Amino acid sequence: MAFVVEVERAFRAVQGLRSPVRARRGLSLISPAKGIDVVLVVGIAFADDQLSDEGRFVDTDLVAEQIQGCCDDLAERTWTELFDFPPTFELVARHVFDRLSAGLAGLAYVELRDKEFNVRTRYIAPAGHG
Repeated sequence: MAFVVEVERAFRAVQGLRSPVRARRGLSLISPAKGIDVVLVVGIAFADDQLSDEGRFVDTDLVAEQIQGCCDDLAERTWTELFDFPPTFELVARHVFDRLSAGLAGLAYVELRDKEFNVRTRYIAPAGHG
């Protein structure tokens, strides 16, 4: 791998899970109506020999459209309503990776960045993917 191109989009999400750690520490809970600012980052990896004659591998406009669709879906409702699994950032990152992987050649990772708590959760392509 020689290159990684990242495309990101921000959105507001309501996860809907309780935080027993915050409660135990006496920290304020996240208001379900308020939500948190999240950034979805997609990394596309490719090698020199994959560049086109124009010097490109990835159409970032296409990537931006696809990840915007994911962001719109993730912002639409509380995650506990959207998913049949506990919507931790880990599981949601893997879900988004699976959703995007068929349509994005070279998808190397999907990252969800929780801007409120400065936490990044990155799901990296399994070995042999793509």
